[in-house]
Amino acid sequence: MARATNILRAAWVPDDDPQRDWEIAACLSVDWVRKECREQGATGVLVLNGFGVEQQVPSLRRFAAEHSVTTPRASRDRIARGVGPVLAYVPDEKTLDFAARLARGSSLAVVESIHGFPLQGWAQQLGAVDLTRPDEQPEPLDSEVAEAIDRLDFYKNNGFGDSFGKQQARRILQGLRSSGNLERDVILGALAARGASDRAVRNLAKLIDSLDSH
Repeated sequence: MARATNILRAAWVPDDDPQRDWEIAACLSVDWVRKECREQGATGVLVLNGFGVEQQVPSLRRFAAEHSVTTPRASRDRIARGVGPVLAYVPDEKTLDFAARLARGSSLAVVESIHGFPLQGWAQQLGAVDLTRPDEQPEPLDSEVAEAIDRLDFYKNNGFGDSFGKQQARRILQGLRSSGNLERDVILGALAARGASDRAVRNLAKLIDSLDSH
């Protein structure tokens, strides 16, 4: 299941229905995290890109009143009542990275926004439950993509910021491009699920975009 970053269980709400109200998406994730909190006997954590968002969504506002709330800018030090299951609401890559670190040894639910960070690859890598289709089995990564993610994960230590890391990543990405499997969003999400930093994800995105521009 969700072992890549020592997250016990993962779930998500994909942003795949323009008719779905944000309150419905938030409520699905809140219910799942509350259940995880009860099972683990822990306090939950709501992670946001910025404070104030929770006041605009009723279920998040109620969750925030009962649990801890933080952002990457506020840092982990804000969590005073212990760390348990985490709910990340429409995170960008930095917020997702922060939320995943908080969720180590516990559970993580994420609500996706198409205007934020794409989560399909993240969900596939972790086997995350789709809370809009909880009875369906998570779709696995394509075998070639999964192998490429393994190799990219090996070279991610310097965030693809050094010439060697860039060279190796470019070679792997070119192989995917040649076979028609260079799916930008899936690759970035899957690598994030493997614990890549937000810097590594941003640098990899630039490499993919540079290949697409040629």
